[in-house]
Amino acid sequence: MNSDQYLDRRWLVRNYNGNKVLFVTDLHLGFDVEWFGRGLWTTKPSWSIEIIKNLRDDILKVVPSHLVICGDLEHHYRIRKIKDKDPQISLSNEIREAILQAFRREILEIPGLEVIIIQGENDVTLLQELTDSCHIIPSEGKPLFNNQLGIVHGHISPFKEIVFSSEIILGHLHPEIELVDDLQIKHRYPTYLKLHIAREDLFSLFQFPFEFEEIGMVDLVPITILPTYNHFLSGYVINIAGGGKRRHKQYPLLRPILHHPDLQVQMTDGIELGRLIDL
Repeated sequence: MNSDQYLDRRWLVRNYNGNKVLFVTDLHLGFDVEWFGRGLWTTKPSWSIEIIKNLRDDILKVVPSHLVICGDLEHHYRIRKIKDKDPQISLSNEIREAILQAFRREILEIPGLEVIIIQGENDVTLLQELTDSCHIIPSEGKPLFNNQLGIVHGHISPFKEIVFSSEIILGHLHPEIELVDDLQIKHRYPTYLKLHIAREDLFSLFQFPFEFEEIGMVDLVPITILPTYNHFLSGYVINIAGGGKRRHKQYPLLRPILHHPDLQVQMTDGIELGRLIDL
């Protein structure tokens, strides 16, 4: 799939003090090899390398000064085996090296591009090989660009400094919306989730004690949850039936955001769907 030929735009652009920043998340490179253990007979990361090439196309189109990958560059997967055993299976050396070579060739050799990667829960081995050429940030996140940006993956609570950022961007969720047509056929579409939340509420959201004197005023902070950049992967349907406390229970950190009455949903072609609670 050539990124110039479709409207499924799974990346975000921001400008901070003259720095043009391109955001993507959840590439899950190596995911195609997992399917080898689930009936798809491939031992090569062909689709993962296609994802890398698509990302290069988008970078050359946007021409950013920085690329920020908000976690899960790698796909560290599980394959169920005998009885109760569910071992972690990491990428083989051959597959890992093929992915690293493609990432270095297609992304890291782009002139003038600074690459920043947050460690996600799937990132186990690839980041260790990229510390010499990328800025690696822990999963708890970090404020960047003079505190204009706070980035965090989303599976664990961030460092407190994130609360004071002018904007927060994260991944992890792979949000999708499920729509039903007139023939009762269900269709799933990746989405962005957007919320403007009072900074005071961020303290309770991330379970920090509220210190009003540190922020001086209760202003609104924009939060954006990005869709997975990997168009081969499915996601988490955010408008599932059920609701109440049971809804979104597998995402404890993000659950308050998903339950917020003002959470907005936007499709990757730019169509605004309005509030999640109305869908």
